[in-house]
Amino acid sequence: MRRTGTRPLGVAALCAALLIGAGAARADDVISLDANITAMDRNVTPVDDRVTEGGTTTITLESDILFDFGSAELSEVAQKKIGELVGEIPEGGAVSVDGHTDDVPYHRGNDVLSQERAQAVADAIAAARPDLDLTVTGHGDADPVAPNSKGGEDNPEGRAENRRVEIRYDG
Repeated sequence: MRRTGTRPLGVAALCAALLIGAGAARADDVISLDANITAMDRNVTPVDDRVTEGGTTTITLESDILFDFGSAELSEVAQKKIGELVGEIPEGGAVSVDGHTDDVPYHRGNDVLSQERAQAVADAIAAARPDLDLTVTGHGDADPVAPNSKGGEDNPEGRAENRRVEIRYDG
């Protein structure tokens, strides 16, 4: 298994993630430390964790950096970065884009939010690489990579890992 990439967070993103993740407040009740800073304004370089196992590469994008709470809108900066991330995919390659959420209920449903976020990432990929064959799926909270709770207590770190969009391709 080969792993590259780092996961830095800006101060505002880290504070918001900690407040939301710690369950100190519902995410839609959190007041931004700086009303002029949103997830879409944050530096999104790098936002990914890349793993190649066997012949398949998976790029995991951190939803907390790409999207504001309850939003599936990508900034132009995020769209550009996603376009750069898929530059090495072989021409005409088949790519799956899978959206995931944690288990905190979303008013329109976690399946809806994960699908919309996966579609937003797929749209950014298609804009940069119209040659790729994209399959888009929203999984909601059905496929966690970490426990959302441990010992009956909230697990903010696990929930943060579960909020993600994965880009998967052979090559």
